[in-house]
Amino acid sequence: MKPFLSLSLSLFSALSLLTVSAHAQAASQSDRQMIAHAHWLSAEQARPATSSDTATLKAVPDPTKTAGQYHDLCGTRVTPKILPLDVGGTLGTLTAVIEEDPACFGGDGARYTLLDRTHHVVWQNSAAAIAILESRHDGVHDLSFGGPGPKTPVWSWSAARHAYQLRVVIDTE
Repeated sequence: MKPFLSLSLSLFSALSLLTVSAHAQAASQSDRQMIAHAHWLSAEQARPATSSDTATLKAVPDPTKTAGQYHDLCGTRVTPKILPLDVGGTLGTLTAVIEEDPACFGGDGARYTLLDRTHHVVWQNSAAAIAILESRHDGVHDLSFGGPGPKTPVWSWSAARHAYQLRVVIDTE
């Protein structure tokens, strides 16, 4: 009876792996479709920061302000831009602070810093654009940040960490 039990467990393990693999492919396909149909936002849709955004800009680790001008981490003078992002759930609307400087941020062209309503940084990195995806984690929409190349990351909200964390990188080709 033990050989039969061993064969049954091996067969069960193989079927489990196939099911998990099929589920992963379906999830990957779903993410790929969401990214393909996403509405991408960039600095073009943002507004230039004004004096009323001073508290918001102070919460961003970069840029620095000297002599009334903002400078990014490469020391280039920039005009930060503000873009509201409604991600739903307990976060509601985030504020994206965008610093455009292709010389500093490479092919992505800009640095995005996302702040919650208390001005806590929940995500920061370089990107060319951002999309709010249909999928949700902990009640908050997932985000994707676009840049050059065929790989697109999907970031999910972690309520425990109070930050977005990388969930998966999708090959969009």
